[in-house]
Amino acid sequence: MKTMAASGLTALACLMGAMGMAQAQTQAQTQEYSFPSHESSSSPPSTLRITEQPAAGAASSGAVRDTPESLDQYKRCRSKADREAISNVQLQTEVAACLRELETRRQQ
Repeated sequence: MKTMAASGLTALACLMGAMGMAQAQTQAQTQEYSFPSHESSSSPPSTLRITEQPAAGAASSGAVRDTPESLDQYKRCRSKADREAISNVQLQTEVAACLRELETRRQQ
């Protein structure tokens, strides 16, 4: 009798574990990319799969929401940096400054 009860509990635990795994898999987001992207490539075919597991409490963690005005300011700053940069280093420096300004607005 005790063995049957233990077997039943083990089976129930396995079933619950499988259900939990299935639920976790449905909530995960998977993106798949196939390479090469065109047939004339001499590279061997490969597939990249990216699976994002939602973090515990991610929905209530307070995701960053930028205002449309703040995003417009960032886009203008980025466009100006693209136009004015004469080297890659200068472009990276200017874009970093744009991102710092965006972060500053987020802190306010």
